[in-house]
Amino acid sequence: MYTSILVPYDGSAHSARALPVAAALAARTGASVQLAIVHDPSAYIPFVPGEVAIPVYDQELVQAHRDRDRHALDIAVAHLTQQGVKATGVLLDGTIVEALEEHLVAVGADLVIMTTHGRSGFARLRLGSVASEFLTRATVPVLLVRGAGSEHPDGDQPLPSGTLLCTLDGSEFAEAVLPHARTFAEATGLRMHLVAVTVPHAISMAPFGTEALLADDSALSAEEHVREEYLQRIAASCPPGTTVRAITDMSVPRGILDAAEDAACGAIAMATHGRGGFKRLVLGSVADEVLRHAHQPVLVYRPSPHAS
Repeated sequence: MYTSILVPYDGSAHSARALPVAAALAARTGASVQLAIVHDPSAYIPFVPGEVAIPVYDQELVQAHRDRDRHALDIAVAHLTQQGVKATGVLLDGTIVEALEEHLVAVGADLVIMTTHGRSGFARLRLGSVASEFLTRATVPVLLVRGAGSEHPDGDQPLPSGTLLCTLDGSEFAEAVLPHARTFAEATGLRMHLVAVTVPHAISMAPFGTEALLADDSALSAEEHVREEYLQRIAASCPPGTTVRAITDMSVPRGILDAAEDAACGAIAMATHGRGGFKRLVLGSVADEVLRHAHQPVLVYRPSPHAS
């Protein structure tokens, strides 16, 4: 179970979407919650135009932003405390990713909860920029939730319900997410659902040339059988009630997203930057696609680069 949850925050309605999720998890697990605002003057310091742009340091402007950040932090912490959550706040200095990475290591949090698709304040914390960079450095699982204004299948329910879809590809790298998926499933009451997606092999349609391709049905059937057996073996070490599904799709992200919708999954768990295994689930590009299009919260974990 979780003991310490870190929530990157900026005072906006978008980043505030992570607060009820953190509060609900803290209530279930007894974990403490720490909010972190990164104060980065380089994000708003103006530049003097010319042959060489020169930043203009404005002490009053910097202090005004610090005061605003501290005020937003104090309000959020007080709100969580009123709900019975053991909450604290910290104002960090530096660039967003580096400051969060260093602080995460220093405090030893078990989980990070952050929002995606922010548009102000912590605006660069969106997939393809700061969030994706942070995911490549985070040493603990990161739960990504949609910012305010996005569609939420569970409505006002802070925590997801139903099943937790875990993406696997046959590699130890991808399987590294399983312990964290189990912890999250236990904390939220979700049932685990293991899924593996493979792009079908293709053979040339002679005599029409190599441009014409046809799925190799025999190879496809054999691979489906192998994947099904693999998932069943993994499920045996998962909590009772874990289900499995082997999927063939020309697009791995689409296969994952469709499977999540079909099973009414409340959340998705996946490793990032995986290599090997069935060689179709190359998480990194796949993870980015899933994160951009999933309506559900996504639990992302970056295993050690030595995993294979």
